[in-house]
Amino acid sequence: MVTFSRYTTLILYGVITYILFLIMSSVTINQGLWLAWTNLLHKTFNTSNFTPSYGYATLLFLAGLAVNKIADSFSIYNSKRYWQFNWRYPSLILSVTCTIAIWLFFESRATGSLISLELVLLYLPLIVGLVFLPALEFLKVRITQKITPLCIDDPKNNDSTRHIAKQIEETLCDEKNQAKSIRILICGPFGVGKTTAINLAVDKLKNKKELPKLVHCNIDLWGVEAESIIQYVLDEVLIGLGTEIDMCKFRSLPSHYISAMNAGNTSSKIFAAFMHKPTSPDALLKNLGDAINAANLRLLVTIQDLDRNQKALDSLHALAGLLDRLEELQGIDYIFAGENRPEFSDTLLRICPIRFDFSKPNFIKEITELENKLIDNDTQVYYQKVLLKPGVSRRPLQLVNKLLPSFRALHTLEEQIKSAWLALCGEVLFYDLVLLQVLKNNNPPIYDALIVLLNNTAFKSQPLDEFITDNFSREDNLDKELIKACLEHFRLIDLLLGIKSKETNISKDRVPNHVLSFYKHEHISRSLIGGRLENSKLKQRHVFKTLNKIANGGSRHIKNQAITDLCAAVENDETSSFWLDSIERYGWCILYNEIEDETTAKQLFEKAINVQSSRKSFDLLTSFAVRDYKVNPSSAFMNYLFSERIINDLFEQRTCFTYGTLFALLKIYSNFSSFGRFGSEPQNYKAPMNNLILQFIDGNDSVSDANLLYLFSSNADDIPDLLLALNKSTLNKVQSLIKNIKSENTRVIYSQIAEALEANDDEFEGIRSDALKLISQMLKL
Repeated sequence: MVTFSRYTTLILYGVITYILFLIMSSVTINQGLWLAWTNLLHKTFNTSNFTPSYGYATLLFLAGLAVNKIADSFSIYNSKRYWQFNWRYPSLILSVTCTIAIWLFFESRATGSLISLELVLLYLPLIVGLVFLPALEFLKVRITQKITPLCIDDPKNNDSTRHIAKQIEETLCDEKNQAKSIRILICGPFGVGKTTAINLAVDKLKNKKELPKLVHCNIDLWGVEAESIIQYVLDEVLIGLGTEIDMCKFRSLPSHYISAMNAGNTSSKIFAAFMHKPTSPDALLKNLGDAINAANLRLLVTIQDLDRNQKALDSLHALAGLLDRLEELQGIDYIFAGENRPEFSDTLLRICPIRFDFSKPNFIKEITELENKLIDNDTQVYYQKVLLKPGVSRRPLQLVNKLLPSFRALHTLEEQIKSAWLALCGEVLFYDLVLLQVLKNNNPPIYDALIVLLNNTAFKSQPLDEFITDNFSREDNLDKELIKACLEHFRLIDLLLGIKSKETNISKDRVPNHVLSFYKHEHISRSLIGGRLENSKLKQRHVFKTLNKIANGGSRHIKNQAITDLCAAVENDETSSFWLDSIERYGWCILYNEIEDETTAKQLFEKAINVQSSRKSFDLLTSFAVRDYKVNPSSAFMNYLFSERIINDLFEQRTCFTYGTLFALLKIYSNFSSFGRFGSEPQNYKAPMNNLILQFIDGNDSVSDANLLYLFSSNADDIPDLLLALNKSTLNKVQSLIKNIKSENTRVIYSQIAEALEANDDEFEGIRSDALKLISQMLKL
């Protein structure tokens, strides 16, 4: 019945349009206007360089485009159904076709032929203009379908999403539910995959190509006011259905157009009266239901994000009445998607009897996969060597999992970490970056409080409860244990202080002290916070690579160049402390265990002694001292360090010694004094220390004497401990040598070593007296 009524109405529109066209064309004033327009065009084309025939063709082509856009704007047809014609519910194009057919019929009687070739050629540009945009849209759709095929089995579609999608599909396909409107509620946290599940189900249903054909209308109500929500939903439904059938019958001019026309003259008020269609939502829905059934369609409306509005409850109550009225309309189903909100429960239960829920997902597997993907075997080896001690790099999987609310948050985090890791790999700890980023994305109050705490250099300690009170409000609704877990990861919870005071305390006194520590270098914390490498000159991977080249770089040239690069970095004021700290923390271990030959060890000591800055040469040499028992006693470095060869090599370099060189060399040996404990192999460190001093005693030259005098006259705190390793005989020989120093050249060289003005006789005697006094004290011990 609806189909017959539709055809009758549209044909009648076509006949009336043709009659109106005849009446309007017979009016003298209209004929005069048409003639004037024709003359104006003819004159314009003749006075320009534009060929008249091309000018008319272009004008007709543009007219076709204009008609096309006007028809689209008034919902006569839609860009998604240019070539579709629903025989069960035809569009207004049928009226246009009827009008043209009647005109052609009477034209053919006048010319004697049904279709004149001259007439076709004349209006060909108009026809091209009409079909140009539809052809482009059709081509675009086909290309898009080939480029982006349906990815129902996409790995990003997790098990819970696929399960909910399957439940939606089965519910909509269940024949028991076809008599009435199907109403489904989907609940779950923001970003958990509700929209994805709906889209998967809809795509599967559309691919079945069964009748009635499914039309999906997605309505996002975020930001829509409660007072206009019903009209907004109806408008979106009309737009959605407009992709399949003609909705011109159901649409009227916007309300502000009608208001403007009512405020105008008498004629505009008359037009407004005809164009204004005050239709109640019930009547509109009834007519829509009839049209949908007549066109053999099935409308699925999905309503999302209503719960994000400020007056969400008012909006839901306003919408509930409309959704209730849909229950009796066959062919219109809807899915309501939102978060778990207790205040919505009763209303949603009434309007959505079928409910599917998403549980909070577990992301430990995904986080671990991300870690394994970004940290390959070489990078794992790098972190093991750089950090030395196991357990320094914590893996707070449960904490990160708890902070991630949804798969959307997980995918956002993954993209951010992948991007940042390109620059930060090896420069920061992976989970420091992950935890800070997930806090920044999902728990900004904790993130901001943590950053303020880290930047507060004056902070000493504070009870946890007091810290929470000062930095968080009740509106933040944060779990105390969650805050505590974040602080514990960054070692800001002082457990020892907590045991003494019987309360949890925050303190910076026990923060980690490895080379990749959040607190070790300022550029590391800035890089973590900014998500990019803040100082390209301070790259731990570069230090590690240089040390590896020294240890096992292959050719002699590569090793020598690496040693030169290391010394240059130590001499550079901007990079010096960074490189020295890296050698002290882990570099010494690479040098002691991985250097392949003694020649490399010799070159390393030689260039370290020859660093231009005395202070930096001293710091570089002392950074070679062992700091753990993880030393291979048979390595090339150890063999060279405890050989007679190094004593001779160092003695040959004595002219390059500065005020701290001899002290630094003895310090390297003295650090082996604790070997023999905890299962480590003891080292006879006293022998090379005595041999080195004896070699200088036997040197019988001013340079040797000056170096020994400076060592024993130094007021450094560690000097007595170092001298305890020397034998009495060695000390006696040193004492005898210093007593008998008479060379004026020794005084000059001593001043050069001390980097001070040359001492006068009294000052020099005071220096020698201090040295002899120290030796006497050591002999008594």
